Amino acid sequence: MKINEIIDKELNSNELIAKLRENDSLIHYTKNLIVNHLCKEIDLEVDFKKAHKSFCKKNNISKEEDLKKYLRLKGMLYDDHKRNLINSEKIIHIAHNEFSEKAKSDFLNNKTFLDIYTYYFLNFLDSDSAHEIYFRLESKEMNLDSLNADNSIEIDFKYGRVGPTDLLKITPIIRDQLINLELGNFTAPFKFNNNWIILILKDKKEAIFDGITKSKMVLALFDEWINVITVDSLKKFLV
Repeated sequence: MKINEIIDKELNSNELIAKLRENDSLIHYTKNLIVNHLCKEIDLEVDFKKAHKSFCKKNNISKEEDLKKYLRLKGMLYDDHKRNLINSEKIIHIAHNEFSEKAKSDFLNNKTFLDIYTYYFLNFLDSDSAHEIYFRLESKEMNLDSLNADNSIEIDFKYGRVGPTDLLKITPIIRDQLINLELGNFTAPFKFNNNWIILILKDKKEAIFDGITKSKMVLALFDEWINVITVDSLKKFLV
């Protein structure tokens, strides 16, 4: 049975659709329908005991009573828990089969934005102060330690760490300055809002396309794909 047929079969009541919409649950409910359908179509042998053991360790569940309490809080029965764990393994299987190549391509195209940058953010109230410190740093008359210890200098001295995903969210002028800095180097003063900024790149951890990165990326692509299918499946119910 195709996905659209599943949606038509399950969402066959205007009353049900209205209730789901009123409770902001229509998207979530439909998304789960689609994922459960896809998982039923996959013939995959899953080691439930291993998956359950990993789940309990991750959620600090050591006793049966702890598990029962957890399931009650989630409004689930044990069979629901078992199905969810099995489906999780199937989702991983689908994601790797469908999106491994795209994940690698996306990684190579966006690697700069996946690196992790550790930096110092020097914030000055005026251009003269910023340029004075810049020239003293450039001439090696001053270094980070002496700068941080000098209470006579009016400067907002902050330590920052950004990446991988949040690098895309920060102000472009800050992001571009960080990306173009060499390790240990600093920018010339530049205006940002009403202040003047110097950035110093302390460390840069370059992203690698290892197993962990690949798994995160294929699962993110799977989720994006499911979201598109979900919205597309609901179009006729939202006109």
